[in-house]
Amino acid sequence: MSRRTNKKAAQPAPAPAPAPVAASGVTRKRIDKLDDLDQTNKRLKTTLDKIDRDRATQINQLEEKEKQLLDRLSKLNEEKHKTASANGNVDVSDDDFLEINAGGTVIAVKRGTLTQLQGSRLEAMFSGRWDKKLVRDSSGRLFLDVNSDCFQAIVDYMNELAISSEDEPPMPPTVDDELQHILSHQMNLF
Repeated sequence: MSRRTNKKAAQPAPAPAPAPVAASGVTRKRIDKLDDLDQTNKRLKTTLDKIDRDRATQINQLEEKEKQLLDRLSKLNEEKHKTASANGNVDVSDDDFLEINAGGTVIAVKRGTLTQLQGSRLEAMFSGRWDKKLVRDSSGRLFLDVNSDCFQAIVDYMNELAISSEDEPPMPPTVDDELQHILSHQMNLF
């Protein structure tokens, strides 16, 4: 009997329950952290809502600006068409062959060769919009009062440009030394 009594005495006593004050302090800290988290989430949601409203406003403004620009582009295209109708030919093609009397020498070239550089004077002159206004010789060919050798060098360059890759563009046009200053002037002109 004495052995059994010793075993019961050797067992540790159960741990006392935590003090209610300590438990409520930890709980209070957790509740405070949750409250802070809730308030942070509310501020974040408010901020995100404001960002969404601002973004929607900016998108609306951009869409309105795009509409205005598209309207303006449409009006400019209408004006361009009216100008082409009044002063040129609206039914032109890049495959049209043009005969140009350049300083007394007739040079035949496709329209697309001369108009490939958008925004250039060559593109504007030979786009077809001004065909009725361009000076013509007695045979009805377009007439340019320019040095024919230099203009031919420009046309040759434009032909090479049309068949060259962007990675390997052709060398700028050249002529004999005594004509180089004229070519330079014509390159600036066109």
